Amino acid sequence: MVKPMRLTVLGGCGAWPSAGRACSGFLVEHEGFRLVVDLGYATLPRLLAHTSPRDVDAVLISHGHPDHCADLNPLLRARALDSDMPAALPVFAPPRALDAVLALDRPGMLDAS
Repeated sequence: MVKPMRLTVLGGCGAWPSAGRACSGFLVEHEGFRLVVDLGYATLPRLLAHTSPRDVDAVLISHGHPDHCADLNPLLRARALDSDMPAALPVFAPPRALDAVLALDRPGMLDAS
């Protein structure tokens, strides 16, 4: 029997999050695999209500505007600073789309994530 896929909307605001809301972000779950699609402003706390940072299996960022990728940095920080660091996180994005987000930390800090 095929299990249904679950889609959780983490946020859907435009260029910035309004009070109590978040920008673009989605959690897709299927047969134990957790894919996060976009992580705009304010989406990480919403993601954490559904899963831990270490249980995210992959991330897909559609493009480099911060309302689609700003919270990738805190997700990677949470994984990198975990006392029992999980395996590297596959992150898929267009070329150079994440340069600004990844530059928020010192060089090498997020290499394993």
